[in-house]
Amino acid sequence: MGTWLLAFTFGATYFSSVVIVVGGMWGYLWGSWSLIIPVLNVTLGVLVTFKLIGSKISVLGDKLKALTIPELLARIHGSSILQYYLGSMAAIGLTLYAATVVAGASVMLATVLNITLSTSAVILVSIITAYVVLSGMYGIVWTDALQGVVMAAGISLLAGAAVMASGIHSHAVESTVVSSKFPGLGLLLDIAIITSIAVWGLPQMLNRFYTVREEKVVSRASLIALGFATLITFGSYASGVIARSLLGSVPPPKVIPLLAESLLGPWGAGIMAAAVIAASMSTMDSIGLTVGSSVAYDIMGEKDVRSVRLISSIVMLAVLGIVIGIFNAPSPLSNTMTGIFKLGWSITGVAFIPPVLSMVTKRGTRKSLIAGSVIGTALVVLYGLSGITGLTLPFQHLSFTLSLTVSLAISLLPKGE
Repeated sequence: MGTWLLAFTFGATYFSSVVIVVGGMWGYLWGSWSLIIPVLNVTLGVLVTFKLIGSKISVLGDKLKALTIPELLARIHGSSILQYYLGSMAAIGLTLYAATVVAGASVMLATVLNITLSTSAVILVSIITAYVVLSGMYGIVWTDALQGVVMAAGISLLAGAAVMASGIHSHAVESTVVSSKFPGLGLLLDIAIITSIAVWGLPQMLNRFYTVREEKVVSRASLIALGFATLITFGSYASGVIARSLLGSVPPPKVIPLLAESLLGPWGAGIMAAAVIAASMSTMDSIGLTVGSSVAYDIMGEKDVRSVRLISSIVMLAVLGIVIGIFNAPSPLSNTMTGIFKLGWSITGVAFIPPVLSMVTKRGTRKSLIAGSVIGTALVVLYGLSGITGLTLPFQHLSFTLSLTVSLAISLLPKGE
């Protein structure tokens, strides 16, 4: 990949329908406080990932001839156990995250086309599965880049219309008020951290740096990715904040679809729906192939392309099942989507970040890295189960931050071997 292709495929994979639909929902619920999230996404999620981690992976990936991120980290740290463990955590965490991606896009598609949420999910998963199985990583990289262009066009259209409408609107926006429908600012801080720092350990993001033409491409692409990230994140969250005064009281998950219909009409809403679907597809295809590779290569030891594609299609079916469960859950859709999104990113991020940072800092031993990853992800699962069962634990809303802190304290304190 060259500069532009790396920037757009990274950005399109990072910023899924969760950022557009769910991010807009968070903006609606949290008001201007939610803008903390895009600030950290742009600085920590994009700039630090490119500058601190991307260049390292582009060099080491080529030198060690690793096929997956778990395999690369296992070879760097000399532990086959680490490869099995990271492959398993990628499979579990990314499958949960993928379900929230499809759920967010399904809400948009169902609203615009006036179909059921389940029908919308089936359509999306079927399309994504077809081209992932047929094209593999080569097709995914190019479709991601094109989908990134569609995302940028849709967000620009909606955010521009929202800003213009708010300028002539007669009601003042109570933008600093947090909605009573959503938990407090502790959860906001945790989501800001998880959507920014967890990127350092998400394999579907890091494997993009494997395929660069040369190391210089990473540095050049960082500036383009920064601009793309700024547009998508601030456009989505700001649209949600503005929607508070333009729409009044509406179901939070439908804020972006309803705002698009209100401001842009049917054709504009269709363009916005295309942007959300593109965002969903660009993330889902990468997750499907990454999980398929993790199961086939890292867990089963099957280094065969057909096995990866077969497993990827099975993963898509599992995602569809989880999505149907989300839509039929007894709790509010906004809470269910937020909880599963947070659990998926937390499992993957807390497992992968210690060995990734050890690669950069040269701290930690094989035993400390494995112990830190396992204990950290165990904390994440414990908090996740407590949320499902209704049991409240201390620092419940800061579960990712706490789990990652414990994981890194165990993993990186000892000096490297």
